[in-house]
Amino acid sequence: MSRFLRCLAVALFALTTATTFGCSYFSQGVFSPDDRNAAVNSGDLFGDVANRIVYIDQGWDATDSLWFYNTTQGSTLLPYEVFLHLEQPISEALFRDNANMDRYRYLTQKPHWDNPDGLPVGFVKDSYQGKDYVGVTCAACHTAQLNYEGVGIRVDGGPAMADMEGFLNGLQEALAQVLNKERVFARLCGNVLGTDASPQERAQLRRDVQAAYVRVRTENLQNRSPSGLHGYGRIDAVGRIFNRVLSHSTPGDTSNFNPSNAPVSYPFLWDTSLHDYVQWNGLISNVRNKSSARNVGEVMGSFATFDLRSGRSSTVLRNLNRLERQLRQKLWSPQWPSVLPKVDLILAAKGRKVYERYRCLTCHADIGDRTSTDRRVIAQLATLQRIGTDPAMATNATYATGRSGILEGKRYSEGAGRHQKITPVHKAMGSAIKKVLTTPDYDHWLVRRWADLVYDLAVGVFDTTVRNASRHVDHVSVGEEEKPEFLAVYKARPLNGIWATAPYLHNGSVPNLYEMFLPSCGDEVPSPTCRSNTFTVGSRQFDPVKVGFVSVDRATYPTVFVFDSRRAGNSNRGHEYSTGRTQVLKLDAAGQPVKDSQGRPIEEYLPPIEDADRWALVEYLKTL
Repeated sequence: MSRFLRCLAVALFALTTATTFGCSYFSQGVFSPDDRNAAVNSGDLFGDVANRIVYIDQGWDATDSLWFYNTTQGSTLLPYEVFLHLEQPISEALFRDNANMDRYRYLTQKPHWDNPDGLPVGFVKDSYQGKDYVGVTCAACHTAQLNYEGVGIRVDGGPAMADMEGFLNGLQEALAQVLNKERVFARLCGNVLGTDASPQERAQLRRDVQAAYVRVRTENLQNRSPSGLHGYGRIDAVGRIFNRVLSHSTPGDTSNFNPSNAPVSYPFLWDTSLHDYVQWNGLISNVRNKSSARNVGEVMGSFATFDLRSGRSSTVLRNLNRLERQLRQKLWSPQWPSVLPKVDLILAAKGRKVYERYRCLTCHADIGDRTSTDRRVIAQLATLQRIGTDPAMATNATYATGRSGILEGKRYSEGAGRHQKITPVHKAMGSAIKKVLTTPDYDHWLVRRWADLVYDLAVGVFDTTVRNASRHVDHVSVGEEEKPEFLAVYKARPLNGIWATAPYLHNGSVPNLYEMFLPSCGDEVPSPTCRSNTFTVGSRQFDPVKVGFVSVDRATYPTVFVFDSRRAGNSNRGHEYSTGRTQVLKLDAAGQPVKDSQGRPIEEYLPPIEDADRWALVEYLKTL
């Protein structure tokens, strides 16, 4: 083989590797800044200024992070040029202005190779059927920042502080202003089309804005929380996917949805691909191509265009597979960084013993080497009765129903049965995902569309570390069945990197790790010896002592969100093992679970933790 042919073969192999497996250098360029192009804010909304940005070593370099931020997945929220030039509802400043996007707590960025317009982390230009849209990627909801003494600590895969509901409400107001005020439309028209636009082009732009407004308004109508329940750092993620599936099952009928009343924190992503079951309630397994199905469902809930009759959609399955691989092969959990006060290792060693004494390891197992991709994480699922935490999310995911529409009479994607007129929404979601997942990309020519689909499905099936799974509910293996009693549960996971993921519990109802080991006040008068009934959310100012975000004063910062645990969906009860209110596994002298005559684990109450042990436990969790 000639030297030219050898070089050509190497180049083609490298390009194929980049396209298939997500080598970031081909999309971001070889040189990327150490701060990963983060923009600092001189005047933060809630006073916690970061003058510089640092990143923790999580296995990703700058190009890996930027590739993750800017790789499209098929989200088509509204026309790209409209978003670029859209003004805020109360001023001529751009809606995408850094100060405005920071108001919704999206992480702002400077222009870069694959982000020339300087959109926030996770906002990208996405193309579908010859048109450009602004869409969101995984990074918009799964990249965190903690501020401490003027330093912003970015955490890839961490839970965002984002207020998606507020963002969409603001977007609706901004689009309405374009339609209702001719001078605003004229400015948008001049910026998007130029001064020489024809009447036909202006009319088409108005139609595009009108369509975008209707889409955003419908999203808000179907996913509006009761009296602004969500706030910063939370979203009813499964409910949003459910409602999008229902609305597409009954085209033209916007009334087919369920209340968005079960907001949860954005989960952290490290080790996700290594888990046998994912979601807060272990709703979906990672076996075979289930990770592809999970990711397709995520895009469907994140503004993808899709049609359940034909299965055609804007989802980019190849990129979803690449993103999954990027997370699995490289991203590991963050370790307590040097910019924070040093961990007291002597106190942490005492905390490890407390961790063992209160049986935390029976649900939150050690992970060993955080950098290893050969690990398997076996999810431990606890029933609502046992764990005692707020039931809204798990109950909705298990029992929510809706009109099946065009799915009526069709078989479930898994298991026996067909969709009746009223169907379980998690079954409708499965059928919708399967339809979209197995339909080729019609943007490509005939041969390529089918070849790509077969290849991408094969990657989803074989490029995984999870080959089989069995649900472990209350420490009993129950197989892969999706019975309601196996879905009305919450999942425990290893706690590596837990220090960077406040607030705590699935619904973000406990502000810091210290309060995780206090009892719930419930309806009693609040006191320092129980969990806070109310606290504020929105500040990125980090508290390294109690390990969580600082609850700033609403009198000083009136737009901060007040979390009230007494509201439906917000309960901070449950998971009170160390307070003597929730039972733990009974262990024998060898540390093994004691079982009854029917093979079920026996449980017992432990005495409430002492305050000194509580602080030791917090210190130990900083080391994970």
